[in-house]
Amino acid sequence: MKILLPILILFAAVIIFGIQQAFKREPSVVAPERPITSVETITVQPQTIQLSVRSQGTLLPTIETDLTAEVSGRVIDVATNFRAGNTFRKGDVLLTIDSADYKAASAARLADLASAELGLAREQALADQAASDWQSLGEGEASALTLRKPQLKQAMALVASAQAAVAKAERDLDRTEIKAPYTGIVLTKNVALGQFVVANPANPIARIYATESAEIRLPITQREATFLDQQTKRQRFVTLSPTDDSIQTTWQARLSRIEDNISPTSRLLFVVAELIEPFTTNNTSNIPLRRGTFLKAEIEGRSVENTYILPRLALRGSNTVYVLTDGNILTTRTVNIIKSTTEHVFIESGLAPGERIAISPIAYYIEGMTVEVIETETETEEAIQTATPLSRNRTADPLPSQIFLRERCVRSRVTDEDVARARSLGAHRHAV
Repeated sequence: MKILLPILILFAAVIIFGIQQAFKREPSVVAPERPITSVETITVQPQTIQLSVRSQGTLLPTIETDLTAEVSGRVIDVATNFRAGNTFRKGDVLLTIDSADYKAASAARLADLASAELGLAREQALADQAASDWQSLGEGEASALTLRKPQLKQAMALVASAQAAVAKAERDLDRTEIKAPYTGIVLTKNVALGQFVVANPANPIARIYATESAEIRLPITQREATFLDQQTKRQRFVTLSPTDDSIQTTWQARLSRIEDNISPTSRLLFVVAELIEPFTTNNTSNIPLRRGTFLKAEIEGRSVENTYILPRLALRGSNTVYVLTDGNILTTRTVNIIKSTTEHVFIESGLAPGERIAISPIAYYIEGMTVEVIETETETEEAIQTATPLSRNRTADPLPSQIFLRERCVRSRVTDEDVARARSLGAHRHAV
């Protein structure tokens, strides 16, 4: 009996398992539904844009001079405006050196000139008398010494030397008054009343600079140099603005030159812009600048046709975008980027007019995936430009650094919260 009971239990279990297998239902196969990603798009159209290059630099005078004394002496007078930071006009007497010794030297040179002129007159008379005597009494050809020609030539040389000495004495006397060579501003002054100054170029008495014009050297990369129009001789302009964005003022400078040499340390080259009368109220903005002011600059570049402009967040990787086909299918497209900023990318080739580009972030991308367009953004007729042609008689236009978009929801079941969420994701990706 003990042996039979386990066999019966095992047999019953086999029968029960067979009955369960006979009446088991086949499981239903349910295909998993792939969630459709919602994306935001923008429709692109080619347009002509004006390239520009942004840089920054320090404004310095075009002419800056070390003022030195050309004669030695004691300073007996200093102009009231001959102080650091003060302005002066061309021809103003800035400093006066004691001229007593130079007046005496001038008088002595005048006396020497009078003596030389007297000797010349005497020799001229003697030469005339010698020529007359030889014609009356002499025979043959008279020698130069007989006619006193060497003596006359010597007397003429003494007069010329005396005249040069008088001119030098008068120049030295005139140089006792140090006059301003141009209209400008005093940068530093190294001399005071009663001080003895020496005519030595190594010891300047002051440093001054002209207010007529100033230059600003703007570093750019070699690639940025290709954005500038170097083929034509048309005048190009540079818009200068303060580094403090709260100051809404601009200055219009002209592009003077592009330096050919490249810095061996920074590997940059420099663009030089010239600003007329920047230190006075006669400049383009009627607001004077100061020497050494650090300014931002936007350099006018060349025009480029058939360019597509996209928000930077539409760029995937370094040079690819997601393009939507007619069936709302995403495909990857490689594009040629001519320029990029923190807000936009400018595409030269790789897109076609009217194509839709996905600009919202996509967490999981699969080539050929179907998406749902939740919002379509279309550029306005005023296309984005990085710079507009500048005019000398107007201030610079604001930088067109925003895309003007018209929004509409194409699905009625998309709520405002969905749209706000998509926008916040896009802003977060752009910030990263």
